[in-house]
Amino acid sequence: MPRNRVTISDIAKLAGTSTATVSYCINGQFDRMSDKTREKIEQVIVATGYVPNAQSRMLSSKEPHTGVIAVLILDNTNAWSGQLINGIEEVAAQHTYQTVLCNTNFQSEIESMYIEKMLSLGVDGFIVQPTSQFMKVRKRIEAAGKKVVFYDTDLYDFNTSWIKTNLYEGVYSAVSHCIEVGYTSFIVLHADNTGTPLFAANNRTRAERMQGFINAVSAHNFSYTSIAVTHTLPTEEQLTKQLQHAITPSQKTLIFTPHQWMLGRTFKALEPLHHLIPEKIGLLGVNNQEWSSLTKPSISTILEPVRQEGFEACQMLFNLMEHDEATPLQKVLPCAVCWQESTM
Repeated sequence: MPRNRVTISDIAKLAGTSTATVSYCINGQFDRMSDKTREKIEQVIVATGYVPNAQSRMLSSKEPHTGVIAVLILDNTNAWSGQLINGIEEVAAQHTYQTVLCNTNFQSEIESMYIEKMLSLGVDGFIVQPTSQFMKVRKRIEAAGKKVVFYDTDLYDFNTSWIKTNLYEGVYSAVSHCIEVGYTSFIVLHADNTGTPLFAANNRTRAERMQGFINAVSAHNFSYTSIAVTHTLPTEEQLTKQLQHAITPSQKTLIFTPHQWMLGRTFKALEPLHHLIPEKIGLLGVNNQEWSSLTKPSISTILEPVRQEGFEACQMLFNLMEHDEATPLQKVLPCAVCWQESTM
């Protein structure tokens, strides 16, 4: 029969069981049937091409839900996002939920579009890395009767559930340690996007990293040199020349790359100077633990607990969804530092 006409009653008839048992199977309640019955139902579903109607299931359920949560992320193209999603999905799987990942690309218009689409599909909750339109997002989701948890952002709004990493303290402590072991000259490779549309969305964590660096250096009465970088410029060759010009031979120089995407290019640009690491030149980055320990010399990095952030954000969401009386929670996670050969 045509797949768009197949009903749950048809599946039950073909499988030789009740519609209630088919419903239990579709909803993952396998303890209510034998393995043989489950296998037969699944075979019939595949053979007929049957797809359950999520909205119909919600309307007919005493506790309507789709078993799906939406995750909005600013950029899903890096290792950071993979770790975050891994943490979220571990918790979601424990609750037999699935996730839908929406990449907003730092654009508030795309963010709004995804929220409306996910609301129309009836997702049960949201985990959002917001653009600059945090309050608009929160009000829209809550007005629709859904729960939301924000992550990786500076909200400090105690009427909302959110979780973030304390990048300021992580950078401040790591740079201060480098000063204590003898570095007295400082270079930071910083992307200043104040003139781009993405600035408002992604400057929050960049500001934390930069402020932590600046405050640590100034607290010890040192100054620093800033080299402007983008995702394409300067090239490795150009950066090598800029670094050679900025490094003071008579001083121990620490080079800090607050951007995860810049560490690899910086390391390659320093290749002619690798023999000076770490006694004369130190290199400190953020994250990249998947490869920073494999280089020669290995690279010291400040590590965000990204997977934990995703894990706990999802736990927060289920607490809100499962308990009507639950109050909003806020949490700040500490960074760690993986000290390697690139610093003393």
